[in-house]
Amino acid sequence: MSFSYTRTLLSGSVISTLEGDKLILPPFVLEEILRAASNNSHNDFSEAQLPYPITFQISNPRTQLITHGGVLEFNASDDKVYLPEWMYNSLSLDEGAEVTIRLKELPKGTWVKFRPMNSEYKKIKDYRAAFEGYLRSHYATLTTGEILTIKQANSSYQFVVDSLKPANAVQVVDTDLEVEISPLAGEEASLSIDEDIHVGQTVQGIIQKNDYAYFNLTNIDKSHGLNIVLNIKGGDAADLLVSNVQYPKDDDHIWSNFSSEPKKSIFIAPTNYEYATKDDIHIGVHGYSDLNSYELTVTYSDQQLTKPEPSLETVNDANENAPGYAQCSNCGNWIPERTIVLHSNFCERNNIKCNLCGKIMKKGEDKSHWHCSKCDKIGDISEQAKHEVIFHTERKCSCGFVTESLPDLALHRRTTCPDKLVICRFCSNLVKQGELSTNQNDMLEGLASHESYCGGRTITCVKCKKAVILKNVAAHMKMHEVEKQNQRLPPLCRNANCARNAAVNSLRLCTVCFGPFWSPTADPTKKMLFTRVARKYHQQLTVGCKNSWCKNEFCATGNLQPKDATTAATTLIPLLQQVQSSNSAPMYLCVDENTMKKRLLANLLYKGDIEGEFSIEFCIKAIEVENGDLVKAREWLISNAPNNFLRN
Repeated sequence: MSFSYTRTLLSGSVISTLEGDKLILPPFVLEEILRAASNNSHNDFSEAQLPYPITFQISNPRTQLITHGGVLEFNASDDKVYLPEWMYNSLSLDEGAEVTIRLKELPKGTWVKFRPMNSEYKKIKDYRAAFEGYLRSHYATLTTGEILTIKQANSSYQFVVDSLKPANAVQVVDTDLEVEISPLAGEEASLSIDEDIHVGQTVQGIIQKNDYAYFNLTNIDKSHGLNIVLNIKGGDAADLLVSNVQYPKDDDHIWSNFSSEPKKSIFIAPTNYEYATKDDIHIGVHGYSDLNSYELTVTYSDQQLTKPEPSLETVNDANENAPGYAQCSNCGNWIPERTIVLHSNFCERNNIKCNLCGKIMKKGEDKSHWHCSKCDKIGDISEQAKHEVIFHTERKCSCGFVTESLPDLALHRRTTCPDKLVICRFCSNLVKQGELSTNQNDMLEGLASHESYCGGRTITCVKCKKAVILKNVAAHMKMHEVEKQNQRLPPLCRNANCARNAAVNSLRLCTVCFGPFWSPTADPTKKMLFTRVARKYHQQLTVGCKNSWCKNEFCATGNLQPKDATTAATTLIPLLQQVQSSNSAPMYLCVDENTMKKRLLANLLYKGDIEGEFSIEFCIKAIEVENGDLVKAREWLISNAPNNFLRN
């Protein structure tokens, strides 16, 4: 940018809905910038070239504080500038105070380090998607020391812009920005527990209460299922959480095991859709109680390692109603009749049976035996508190959905929750998916309300130049692919050295190649025609065409091997017989230099990496379109010509 622009304006009232770093400026600012650009380049006002993106250095002349921003609109209704609320605070501005804006071209950012303001930032599952989506929508610049607010669903997360490259202020429009998160003081050890694990590997670690340890399982053979086993070596309780997206949590996961057992496992079958359709699996260990020492193992398996306990309500006894056996009235087991009295006396003195589930316990153990009054959970009384928290404590999603079960909340959040964040397949922004679409076609495509609305916009098809709805682009392009595969070109000239289309004549040659053989004399038997063909071949084989560019293998000039009359006659006889017997047999006639070069290039294209992938007619067409550039001609073929192997 070789011109400058500076203007002092009054700050307008705070607009709470204004996000990011974009300003709303009065229209005359754009006019003044255009005028400055046109004066500098000596062009007309309408031809002035503005920088992209337009970025400003914004300062408070009273405090000399400086920041940077872009422009949202040039439509302020008065002569004031409207800034985001954070910018007022950063510049120590009061409403109505003077603000100086100076047009400034900033370098493109390549790297940024953000420092979180608090530990809430750990709720963000995908930092890259979160920053990429929000920066693209709301920011044109970043300045070291400023506070960036990222919004997801109904939550906001604040980060300080700690460091930037290549300068302390950069523009972030159409840039590939590498993002790094600097952990809060004292949590480095916690954040470092995020490593790769392989099938067959066992890892050990320690997890504190309410902390997470994450493991990324990669290079998985999806033909087999997985058994993921967590063994608690020391401590009270830890939970096992698994998902196909990063950083699973107790309220956001696909598979989970919240049991209070010291050893817990999750089995994922190879036919599970969530497992089969994603490349990686992410494992989370959640510390439910104080310091826990754990061991995590992942193995391939097509069946569950630990089978569920059989129901205790009935006793399966092979001796039931067998002769010589009687049933104990206390434990229900079938005992030989000769010992039933001794067994019953011992059993009644030492064992007790639960009237609800039929479990046989030693007397005294029944005091810790527990049944959940709200579900069918049976266990030790020590499990009650955790069970109540996990499965019977009311949870409310940000969208208003209410449940008492953490697994149910996790299922809701990853499926139907309107506040679920998705990367829109049409605008590539990280947005709330919204309610499920009611349109049947959109439902089949799996589009939620945002994508249904966003995909309703139109773009111009690059092939047919027609307006196409975004969500119909895939089907529209398939239509073009079908049309491409069904293309037919007119038959090629029979001359193997020619690159023109065949004309309607008795030899199926183009008009140029057929010219020497035309005669006004009637020749119903074609005897005179074939005589002229024989003479043409004989002349080529003995004398040649005398053209230095000729590459015709049946020409004395092209092959540098002139033949005598007898040898030439012997050579031309099979060629002539082919012409007489078949209307498609190739002929070998000399052509002009331009046609010869075109045919040679087309032959190279035809043989290519896979010979015959594209027909010679389309290879010639590609050479014509791209003026002999083989690389561009290959690209043209891929985009416009039917593939012979796909067609067959």
